[in-house]
Amino acid sequence: MLEVKNITVAYGSDTVVKDVSFAVKPGEVIGIVGESGSGKSTVLKSILGLLDSRGKVLGGEILLNGENLLGFTSGRMRQIRGKEIAMVFQHPELSLDPVWPVGRSFYESIRVHREITKKEAAVQGRKLLEALELGEPDKILSSYPFELSGGMCQRAAIAIAMANRPGILLADEPTSALDVTVQKQVIETMMQMRKEFSASILIVSHNIGVIAKMADFVGVMRRGQMVEWGTKEEVLYSPEHDYTKALIRAVPKMGGELPAAAEEVGHG
Repeated sequence: MLEVKNITVAYGSDTVVKDVSFAVKPGEVIGIVGESGSGKSTVLKSILGLLDSRGKVLGGEILLNGENLLGFTSGRMRQIRGKEIAMVFQHPELSLDPVWPVGRSFYESIRVHREITKKEAAVQGRKLLEALELGEPDKILSSYPFELSGGMCQRAAIAIAMANRPGILLADEPTSALDVTVQKQVIETMMQMRKEFSASILIVSHNIGVIAKMADFVGVMRRGQMVEWGTKEEVLYSPEHDYTKALIRAVPKMGGELPAAAEEVGHG
């Protein structure tokens, strides 16, 4: 479905991603983990053509169903974003307009790609929130972002990202601004989305616990390079690279136990 082949990305004269490759198959959850500045978020932005004016993909290919996105015009990429690939950002305020109720954001997200009335969008939004098991859908749709908790805003942003049923959801540190209890709720919403819509997910995070809860395959990035790749079990339980081992050792423990969000990592 999505294949990143040997991409290299630079900001100005600084190369920040070096020869990175991986693939996302239908229905899979791929997790990329690494410390801040490792290049993982840059990979996501490269896929959707969201690098800022200084950023440039110097080499490689980004294939969506066999087509190289790097050769698409800006107009064609606008058609892709939200319809075939959607993105959830670290801070939901980047996804939700602060002066619109959530229902208006649903409507605007859908009408970019097809004709729909506000009433039809509200019905679809309600059904989607119910499918993702978010309580009181009508209240959520009529609320402004500032009237919702951070966790509920993020879950609403995930639902809006799925409004056009994209095949792939990109998630850029979607839980890092939330406390552990709310992180669990956001993770459950994304996994419910995978179950309901058979969507693939590519999530990047510095939190190994989140990756452990969600991913089928895991890539570890350091200084712009993919230093380890494998199934979740291979990478988290039998890591080969010293950097991966150090990341796992750094998972915080409270009272001798891992936090709930990191439970699956065990004591490896």
